[in-house]
Order: sequence, then C-alpha cells, then structure tokens
Amino acid sequence: MSNIFNQLKANEIYEFHQRHGSSDADIESIKWVIKNWPETKVNATALIISDEKVANISATQKREFTIQDLQTINKVIRIVPTGKQRQYKNALKAIVTYLKEMLQWQIPEVEELPWPDPDLVWYQRITANANDAYKLHTEYEKYKAQFFKQRFEITAEFVALAISLEVAPLSIVHLVNIINDKDSIEQIEDQIYLNVKHVSKQPNNEQQQSSRYHLPLFVYQLLSEYQPYSHKQQTENRLLKSLTNLLTSFEISSNSSRLYQHLFQAVWHYRDHIVPSLLKDISYPERHVANPIIYVDDKTKKQLLSKIYDIDYEKKALTANTKSVENEEWPHLNLSKKLDNIHSLYDEEIRWQLDNILPTMLYRYTLELTVYGGVRKSNLADSTIEKYCNIQSKFAERLSYDQAIDQEQLQLWAHTIYNSLETETEQLVMLYFFRFMRQQSITEHLDLSEFESPLCAPSVDPFRISIEQLHEIVSVLLTQEKGHLLQRLFCAVTVIVSYFAMLRRGELLHLRLKDVFVVPSNPNLFRLYLGKTKSGHSRVVYTVIPEEFAVLVRIIIKNKALCEPYEPLIGFTDEPNYSRQLHYLLPVTKTIKAICGSSARFHHLRHSGIHLFTLQALHLAYEQPARQTSDSAHLQRLLDEEVLAARFEYWLEEQPFTLRNDAILIDEIIRQIGHENYATTRWSYLHDIDWLYPFYRYEFGDLQAREFTHSELRYLLGLANDSNDLSRQLALISEVYKAKDTQQKRDEQIILTESALRQHLFKTAKSSAIQHCDINTNISSFTQDTIKYYQQWLGHIEKFPFDFLRYLFLEMRKAKEVNWPLLSQTWHYSGKHQYSEISKTQITALRNLPVIELSNDTQPALTFTLACNVKNAQHFSAVFRQPQWKWLSPSFSLTVNRKTKFDRLVSSLKQHFARANESISVHRQPTGQSALTITLTPKLREPKLNPHKRHTGLTDLQFVIQQTQLYLSNFQK
Repeated sequence: MSNIFNQLKANEIYEFHQRHGSSDADIESIKWVIKNWPETKVNATALIISDEKVANISATQKREFTIQDLQTINKVIRIVPTGKQRQYKNALKAIVTYLKEMLQWQIPEVEELPWPDPDLVWYQRITANANDAYKLHTEYEKYKAQFFKQRFEITAEFVALAISLEVAPLSIVHLVNIINDKDSIEQIEDQIYLNVKHVSKQPNNEQQQSSRYHLPLFVYQLLSEYQPYSHKQQTENRLLKSLTNLLTSFEISSNSSRLYQHLFQAVWHYRDHIVPSLLKDISYPERHVANPIIYVDDKTKKQLLSKIYDIDYEKKALTANTKSVENEEWPHLNLSKKLDNIHSLYDEEIRWQLDNILPTMLYRYTLELTVYGGVRKSNLADSTIEKYCNIQSKFAERLSYDQAIDQEQLQLWAHTIYNSLETETEQLVMLYFFRFMRQQSITEHLDLSEFESPLCAPSVDPFRISIEQLHEIVSVLLTQEKGHLLQRLFCAVTVIVSYFAMLRRGELLHLRLKDVFVVPSNPNLFRLYLGKTKSGHSRVVYTVIPEEFAVLVRIIIKNKALCEPYEPLIGFTDEPNYSRQLHYLLPVTKTIKAICGSSARFHHLRHSGIHLFTLQALHLAYEQPARQTSDSAHLQRLLDEEVLAARFEYWLEEQPFTLRNDAILIDEIIRQIGHENYATTRWSYLHDIDWLYPFYRYEFGDLQAREFTHSELRYLLGLANDSNDLSRQLALISEVYKAKDTQQKRDEQIILTESALRQHLFKTAKSSAIQHCDINTNISSFTQDTIKYYQQWLGHIEKFPFDFLRYLFLEMRKAKEVNWPLLSQTWHYSGKHQYSEISKTQITALRNLPVIELSNDTQPALTFTLACNVKNAQHFSAVFRQPQWKWLSPSFSLTVNRKTKFDRLVSSLKQHFARANESISVHRQPTGQSALTITLTPKLREPKLNPHKRHTGLTDLQFVIQQTQLYLSNFQK
C-alpha cells in the first residue's frame, strides 16, 4: 500500500537540484527514500479516497509536510547501518526542499528541521563568489566595449553571458533553451521581451508555461544577429565548455561548472544590491508566469458591453427543483446535424435555464470545441469531441442558475460531481469541462485549485487589469443605460474597492459598513477590516483610492449613514447574497470580460490591486520617481510620494523608510495581502518579471536616462562601427541633442533612454502616454475625472424622472439625509430589481383620476375620491396595481346615497376595485352623490434608528408620502 510520498518522481527532483545547484543528492538515494517512505496517519485519508476512485492523490490532501512526516521517514533512515544513511538524509533534504520550492508545500519552520536553512546555504554560495563576481563584471564590461569597436564574431557563450549579466542570472538549462529557440524574442509594438520557457513539465498536456523578461536593446541585437544563422544546436555540455573557456580568458575559474549560476547571481547581488527574495525571482523563471496578451476587437466589445445589465436567463424556464437529470434535454447531442451553420450558432446570444444551466453550458462547450478546437490542436476529431462532451450522464445533480452564481454552492456542486467519478480519465475529462465553465461569466469563480494533485505545481491564472482598463470598466458600469442608478453605483464601487483593497469575491460580499473607515485627515485613505485570514490572523488593509473613485465609495457610505453598522456595504438593506451576486458582481464580471477578454475574471481585480500595492512598496523602498518606471499618467499619480506616504503611514509611523528594516518590507506586503509566504504571492498574483527590471537593474530601465558611448549607439541602431550617420540619427531621436552645436556633440555625454531608442529603431509613433506628463501640471485633468464619473453616474437629472425610486433617492439627497432603510423597503415592495418606470398608459390613467392628496389621518397616507364605476377601476388598476406601487396598500371606503342601489355599488367595488384581504367599508348617507374614497397606506415601517446615529428626521415616512404625492401630481397635470 502506497502513500503520497511514494508517488513523487525522483528524476524531477534530481533535475530540479541539478539546474539550481542546490543539492548534491544522487538520484538513487532519492529513489530509495521515496520507495521506502512508510504510510503516515496524515496521508491515510487521502489514500483511501485515492484507492476508491482509482485516481491520483485526492485534492483533499493538503500541500503540507509535517514534523510527523519527517519523524516517520527518519525512523526508516536511521535503521540503515552504513554511510548510506548520510546519503539518504541528504536525499530527504533534497525532497523536502523540492516540495517547498517547486510544489509550494508548507514545511515546518527552519528551527524544527535537522538541516541548515536551504536559503541560507544558497546565499552563502553566492557570497563565496564575491571576488570572482567583481572580476567578471569588470572583464565583461571591457569585453563588451571591445566588441562595440571591433564587432568580432558573436558566439553562443557571449550571448549566454550577456543574458546572464544584462537580463537575469539564469541557469545553464534556460540559457541553452533561449539560444536554441528562435522564437525567444517577443515583440509587442515597440516593446521587446525575452520569452523564457519553463523547464518543468505541465500536467494534463497543458501548454508549456513561460515568463516574460525585459530585453535590453544590446541583448536583443546580439540574439537577433546570432539566431538567424544555422549554428549547431547548443547542449548544456557544449555551452558549459565554451563558457568555461571564455571565463578562463577573464582569469576566472570554477571547481564545478554547474555553479556558474551562483557566480552570475553574485554579480547581480553585489553590482545591483538585489535583496535575496528578488534575486530568486529573477533567477528562477518557474517562480512566475507571463501575463497573456489579449486583444479584444471593438465590435465584439461594444456588443458585449451593451448587455452587461441584461437578464441572461429564461424566466419562464423555472420548474420544480429536482436532482434527477434523467429526463433532461441535451441540445449538444444534435449539433452534428447542424455543422453547416455552426459559426452562426456560436454567435447566438446565450440564454441560461433557471433550473439547470448544464444543458446550455455543455452545448456552448461542444460548440467552442467544434469551432476553435482544443488547446493544442485547432481541429479536433469527432471522436475526441464526443469523448470530451458526452458527459451528461456524469451529472448526478442539476446546477441551477442561483447555485451557479454563488461561489460556495458552485464549489460544492463541482466536488459532488468530481467525487462521483470512478476513473482518473473521467476526472480529467470533467476537469477540462470545469475549465470551460470558469471562462463563463456566471461560473467564473469556480476554484480549480481544489481539484489539483499536490504532486504537481499549483495551477496559476495569470492576468492583470491595467489602471487604464480599470477606468474604462468603471466608466462603462456607470454609463450603461440599462442599469438602474443605484445598481450602477454599487457595481462601480464593487470594482473600485475590490481593486484598491485587493479583495477576494467573498471578502467583498461580506464587507460591512463598520469594516470600512475613511480617515478624516485624508478622504482618499481607507482602512478596511477584513476579519480573519485562512490561517486565522486578523487582516486590516490600508489603501489610497484616487479621488475620482473615492468620491463614489464615500457616497455609498454617506447614503447608508442611518443603517446598522453590520449592514453590507454593497446592496440594499436585507438584500440576500444571491441577489447581490446576480445584480452587482455578475455585471462586473461581464464588463471585465468584454474589455479585457474572456480569460479575465472578477478575481483579477485582486491580482491587479496586489500588483499595484507591490509597485508602491518598491517605489517607497527604492525612492524611484514614477516617471522612470511607468509611462502611464494614471499609474504615475498612484506612485507619487504623497500617495506612498499616505498608504504606508500606518507602517512607517511618520518615520522615513530609511529608518525601517527594509528586509521586512516583503513580509509587510504579504501580510496586507493575507498570505503566509511570499512564494504564494509571487506565483499566484505577481505575474511576469519584466516590470521589475527598473528596480533590480537600477538606471538601466526602459525609461531611465543613462549615458551611451558612440560605439554602443552605433551597434544598437544597427550602424557600422565606423559609420558617420550616427549624428543624424541622434538628431532624429533627441531634440536636446539636435539643438547642440558640433563641438558640444563631440565633447558632451549622450544621455538617452532605451525607450527613445526603441521608438526610433522600430519607427513607432510616440503615444500621448509616453510623454511622461507631469502630475502637477495635469492635476486639472484628474479633477475633471472626478466630476466626470460623478456626473456619469447621475446622468441627466430630471426633476421628475419616470423611475420613482430614482426620484425618491435624489429627493432624499437634496434633503441632506438619505433614509436608506426606508428606501430599501420601498425597493423591496416595488419589485426589487425590476425598476419599472411609469409608462404612458399609467400617465394617461393618472390624468383621468382625481387629484391625489395627502390624507388628514395621523398615519401618513394618500387619498382620492372618485365614482365607483368600471372606467375608474380600470384607471386605478392601470396605475396602482403595477409593481412600482406595490409598497402602497389600498383600502376602500364606499359612501352610498340612500336612493342608490346598494348591492350594485358594493358588487362593483368588490369585482373591479378591491382584492382579497383588502379593507372595505361601506357607509350610507341621506344626501349627496355616492362616492368611493381610496386611501393608499404605505406598507413601510418607520425604521428604528440607533440613538448614536445623527439624523434630522427630515426623510421619515411622512417625507416619503409627501414626495409620492408631489410625484404623482406632476404627472396628473
């Protein structure tokens, strides 16, 4: 009987350490430890599940190596009577290090382990190369300068050394792969990157992952010149041998050539003063994944954005909820008969069934595989599509619409289905379907990490929403006409708070009024209490929100000033979670996908907020001007010194950063995020590595001006080493250089940025963003943004809009006090999210009714008197039997003249006016005409407000009735 450790792959562990030079454990010893690892009590549960399902280790097994695990295997190792025991202990250390570094397992604290801290050992290996690192840096700079002047033949070892000292200190394996891969250079407009493929294997035939490094122009030119020629394919041994020869010419030798990476790391550590955490990041591409580059065409985006507030389900489809799916219709089974118009079917609007979304989901899945193929092949065989899509019999339970949009219920359903499958193949096929579900707006919150084997590296969902895209998302949510005024506000603030406070979906939903605090001295500084993290620690987030967004958050807080402190920030009073997810989170998800692409999800707001926070922390530590790291005016403003001081005020406590222990900055970053270790943050949230270059290679960033020699510029611009055209080229690049006289051009240093050189080299137009606008001179534009978003939200303000709830809300704002509990009751009784507007038919009917007046009774009410006839009954029903007035309860008082037929009027009243359980009173009078008085009494309850709440009482129930009377009277004119 085996356990989880017996299923580890010795060759992967061995190769990992060979690449990193982090252990000298031999593969046979690693195999022995894996094979002889006894079952532990911790793993027994996972094993039983695994045996029952005939599948891989269950996802219920945590990524955790405990002291108990260590003690169990150590008992076995201690039995070995020879020196082999030392080798097995060394192998055990290699295995545990692999679990931590590669598979991201939690392991005991360093003090509890019987071997030195691997990070400390790694650092000591780097510092041992200090002298050689200095010599290598010096000799390399001489060699490079000589190359610029003489232009000797470019060799593989020179390219490898340039990458190692100019891009990142990568391993020999990665260097070989880069040199051999003619697609390793990635160009996006005038940006150039080095695409470094991960060496680790991907599970389940997934696409190979890669990381995107910043590529300096010099290395770009070297690779561009070297790769087109048909050189011999490099191997590790061949490159190591040639590198050794080159370094020997620099009078540098090494006892073990595989430790060259430590030598390269030492150069970066001493030359650029990189802290160990960041040095690991740049050295090991497997610690991060490249963000996908996604383009969304304007036509598709426009179509999708027009539907963000649409109801995308069939209301009539709701049936009795039953778990049986035997009689379900599955439209995907008939697709093979419709292949002639398959593309038109794909473009059809998606309509979900309320009682079960699975038939539509499986239909869309089959369509997409038929039209676009799979991850690796663009065309799939019919048998393959059938294998992946004919899985309807595996759905033991239906999945209703309300279950689908609720993260907890969706996750529970997915586990139920997954755990009911009998083979590993069935589970894998279902996992492919789950991945498709996560691309859909209503199920994008499905967490696939819970279905992963802990023996594979954790999955990653790389994507980052730029600050410009955030502005577009907020603007769209505020301006789409189909959304109600308050719905649009809640959606926009959902995005803003989730982004800047780095919130998970559930954290946003559970955020209460008492959890959000605006610092009085700075209305843009917010403090949020987010309860406990997964590890049980309390989490408080401090964030600065730009004024154009912050004003919208403050409006919600002010609107709810009379509410109980435990009320959710987002939504109406007593609005259920299901409704809030459907009407606030789902439109946000749809908008994100429309603007950023189908791969983008709500959770990427948190990814993006964490990236921003990390950038702010790095700017605080490195004291770099924002204009030297970003060409985005919006981002530059968020990296301004005042913003940084405000956001980190809680931590700095009015002290300069220089007096802080900068080694704990990363600890503070992950604490704010709610993580236990930096590796999780780096892998799951801080995607790519190119954005880090201006920090770890200071003064050589894309926007950081530096001095260039004439020979270097000739090479970078593709000129001959003795070309006389350099001056003309530089005059085209720099206005400052162009204005100099001939003598100045000869004598003075040439100061440029690589960004300017690239724009000239690739002939790209200078965008407005690249003009590095000065924040101080552009402050008016951001003030305009504040006004713009506020006005976009309110739209054109009419004195009497057709939507009564909008009218009542705006009148409460005019009165300087929004009675949110009362407004919420009105919303609840008037159809909730139906937001019915008063129609022309209702206006006509109103004008045919008598003037509606305030009642003289002590209780607030409306009243009017009319003849008791069928025509008036029709006018009454056309108005007050509509959803928006259901918060008013009618009662009827019939006064009958003694000469009038009593039974006829009473019968007409009951048949045409009143409904069951509505109050009717009848009175006789000797003189005067018979008449019917209708009193409209609100169903609303005057909310009990806490004594500590400041309120004027201006917007009480009487106010609501007065405004209702004014509103109705306006349409009666």
